[in-house]
Amino acid sequence: MTSSESSRLSRRTLLRTTAAAGAGAAATVIHPGAASAAPATPLTDHDQQSTGPRSGRIPAPADYFGTPIGTDGYLAQWSRMVPYFQLIGARSDRVKYEEIGKTTQGHPYVLLTISSPKNLANLDKLVATNARLADPRGLSEAEAKKLATKGKPFYYVQAGIHSTEVGNSQAAIEWAYRLATERSDYIEKILDNLVILLQPCQNPDGIVLVNDYFAATAGTDYARTYPDLYTKYTGHDGNRDWIMLTQVESKYNVSILNKYRPQVFQDSHGAGAGSPRLFTPPYLSPYDPNIDTILVQQTDTVGLAMQRGMTVAGMKGNGWGSEYDFWSASRQYCAYHGAARILTEAAAASNLAYPQVGTGPLGRQTTDINFIEPYDSDTWTLRNIIDWVSQAFYSGLETVAYDTYNWLYNSYRIGVKAVTRTSPYAYVIPAGQRDPQAVYDALEIFHLGAVEIHQAQAAFTAGDKRYPAGSYIIYMQQPYAGFAKTLLEVQDYPHLLEYPGGPPQRPYDTTAQTLPMLLGFEADLIATSFSAGTKLLRSVKPPAVVTPSAPPSSGAYAIGPESYGVFRIVAALQKQNIPTFRTAAPFNDGGRTFPAGTFLVPPSSAARQLLQAQSKATGIPVSALRTVPAVAGIQLKPGTKIGLLKPPGNMPSGWLMWTFDQYGVDYSVVTASDYANLGTYDAIIMPKGVSRNSIVNGLNSKNYPPEWAWAFGVGTTGWNQLRDFVTGGGTLVTYGSGTATAQSLFSLPITSALPGGSSSDFYCPGSLLSQEFDTNNPVAWGVPENNPVWFVSNDAYRVTSTSTYPVDVVAKYPDSGEQLKSGWLIGGEDLNGAVNGLSWTIGKGYVVTFGSEIGFRTWNRSEQRTLFNAAYYGPSTKLPADQFTRLGR
Repeated sequence: MTSSESSRLSRRTLLRTTAAAGAGAAATVIHPGAASAAPATPLTDHDQQSTGPRSGRIPAPADYFGTPIGTDGYLAQWSRMVPYFQLIGARSDRVKYEEIGKTTQGHPYVLLTISSPKNLANLDKLVATNARLADPRGLSEAEAKKLATKGKPFYYVQAGIHSTEVGNSQAAIEWAYRLATERSDYIEKILDNLVILLQPCQNPDGIVLVNDYFAATAGTDYARTYPDLYTKYTGHDGNRDWIMLTQVESKYNVSILNKYRPQVFQDSHGAGAGSPRLFTPPYLSPYDPNIDTILVQQTDTVGLAMQRGMTVAGMKGNGWGSEYDFWSASRQYCAYHGAARILTEAAAASNLAYPQVGTGPLGRQTTDINFIEPYDSDTWTLRNIIDWVSQAFYSGLETVAYDTYNWLYNSYRIGVKAVTRTSPYAYVIPAGQRDPQAVYDALEIFHLGAVEIHQAQAAFTAGDKRYPAGSYIIYMQQPYAGFAKTLLEVQDYPHLLEYPGGPPQRPYDTTAQTLPMLLGFEADLIATSFSAGTKLLRSVKPPAVVTPSAPPSSGAYAIGPESYGVFRIVAALQKQNIPTFRTAAPFNDGGRTFPAGTFLVPPSSAARQLLQAQSKATGIPVSALRTVPAVAGIQLKPGTKIGLLKPPGNMPSGWLMWTFDQYGVDYSVVTASDYANLGTYDAIIMPKGVSRNSIVNGLNSKNYPPEWAWAFGVGTTGWNQLRDFVTGGGTLVTYGSGTATAQSLFSLPITSALPGGSSSDFYCPGSLLSQEFDTNNPVAWGVPENNPVWFVSNDAYRVTSTSTYPVDVVAKYPDSGEQLKSGWLIGGEDLNGAVNGLSWTIGKGYVVTFGSEIGFRTWNRSEQRTLFNAAYYGPSTKLPADQFTRLGR
């Protein structure tokens, strides 16, 4: 049924609708080895018709690339794919080619809009219809039904975000060709009824790195898979950035979703060689309750239609309802913005593009309700991957194309449920918080996420609390309130076990994303309605600040340590070689108490100009002191140089690179040749994933070309040189599993406080936990004393000796009480009293270790300031009060 106007469809009618879609899927089958589905046939060169500026033949992929797509050992490269898509856009009146922008490394980020010529000519109106249905405020039900009969659903399919999952982007070449050229009732009906947004590669930087490296190593004995992060910063975490929206590619993706408001978002991926041949939804429990239930059902509908299509086509070995859940907000921005998220995961072939051959049938061979037909061949190829994902893609298109009215009308119903929500009423983010950078970053996320933000024009009362003018209000009666709510609220992840009495059922990703805890700001949930005079913000910017009059020569500029954004200012001061100091104790000035760690900058015209610009950009206030306080303190080492230990493919170090680049920090990756002269660095960061093996052995020089020498092993000599760097006066900061590496390097007297063995005893797969910080310790300067910490399968410790090295506790878990702040935790009592952050004096050096992950995907920025504190404190000059009062003079 493509255009019913009944809003109360009976069960019988719904069954007829499903049956109609099923009949279409059964009639459209891709046969292994074929690039297109029967009974449709692609146009021959003679049959292709076009007129005017679009005249010209579109060569088939095999003709254009010189070899059939899916050929063993061949991967089409982005440098040839982009011109092919441009050619298709130029010669087909069904395809609009668009370059959305440039990627992090300057490659084109491409979108193909594909539909009938009539729909493309009417595209602006169709986009407006989608927007109107998605935001139904002021739209009557009758008007919505009329729009649903006239509009066209949008189906957004994306491939290639994970660049070693090569099959989907290769398949997209054939999808674009077929949809552009085939003249058949089947394809023409799809194009008449849908607008397809085809993004052949969401990570162009990665496809360039992976596919070009694959081509360059052909015929050699070198490993064929690119060994490092296949994006500059995020690697595999590219689709874990869809809440923080840090990367330019994430922002492009969100801009497409926000503009077109597609009903379906197909996110095409690859899985391990032993996985089901193709996974589709339905997902494993749980699902985030902030995702509308209609979308949950629609996701199941499309996923099962894909399963049905593959089964009818004789494509075996497919599964659903395992491993992948519907919880983690960081992977599914679309699900909070009206689109069913359809994750497909195809099993990998061997060595990217060569056949996977086993001694018997590949993959699981036992049946279940969600895995009904095992794969019965011992071989799996790139061509198989393309055929399987193509069958699923066309089955997904059919499911929507054969039921357009209901998909469009359901957009309206999802919107109505959102804008008529009665509880909660709103979240209020009070003005004047301790960290303006945290508030600004949160507001920018919401603004990018199409969430409406209001700002109070006068003081008001809500929930028995008085809020000042300038406070921000996010009302929950808006289309995309679910996105804001899932980021602002505390997560209560359900206690799920693999079976009764068994181990925990592993979440696919993390279980918490509570933004106020991660960034460090306040957001109050208001359950009932209130009145406030507000304005809707069209943009967000830092709060206005005024630079004070210049202090006298005996005074200084002062910047508090409360904002993590202050390290942007510190990096700028370092870059201009402007002397910078920090107080080691609190002090009072002008009726205000400044905390330990306050930054002081001697007055100069250069300092004033820089601080004025940086304060305006961050919203962080600058004060002027008439006299420098008589307290002890430090002077930051001018030009502090930070080294980053980065094994190939290490994502924690990649995220640190992004942070350092955003802040302007003077850093570089430590290469194998650097170990002989580590003294060029003042501080070295050892993140999660850096191990003794990654340092000593590194990449095997026999398996990789000479340009990878930076990542070759440094042997025990290099391992000892790292120890000598510290004992000779260097600073080392470690976290996560990097702390176990530091323990091995220095024989640190710590032991795990957590039980070994079963995850039934202790389990924390990505949650926010309670923490007590010693804010007088330099590592914790500026950190709230009860700042939650991020814990994702990390460790906590007990100190076994205080005589081996001088040691101070920076942060610990409370001695008793609830350790979980947001997410999921089993066995929290094992954390009682355990230590997390420690600062050590080792020889002449300074070592800071954290068991938790203080630098997780840039999420936990409030906590991450400990890394900056430690890296700048270690190399600094320590000054007694009399010398500090003179600012080192």
